[in-house]
Amino acid sequence: MLIDSGSVFSALSEKEATLMGLDCSLLPESKRKAVGFGGLFTPKIINRLVILTFKSNKEEHKIRCSNGFRVTCISPSVTSEEREKLLRFTPSVLGMDILGKFKMYMDKNKVELRLDS
Repeated sequence: MLIDSGSVFSALSEKEATLMGLDCSLLPESKRKAVGFGGLFTPKIINRLVILTFKSNKEEHKIRCSNGFRVTCISPSVTSEEREKLLRFTPSVLGMDILGKFKMYMDKNKVELRLDS
């Protein structure tokens, strides 16, 4: 996932959601638009419990998201060529709704982010 401390929310890409077996066409749309790399879009919502698991060599930490996890879905109005490019390059995003649950330590000299619960 792309770590984005400027993003209010976290979101799975449509590609990642599909790899997890979700049919994005069946997910309801969010009531609010969001801003992404391509401008404004309407994310879809996973309307059931999502458990994010963060693992390291030493420990595991689980975060429960029960109020609707977002999925960035590609607009049906784009061409098949644009769709393929967007699916390939749109990342999943780890935003402040999740990052805010951790103590974060960033070291730019090591290109390292440490999350402590």
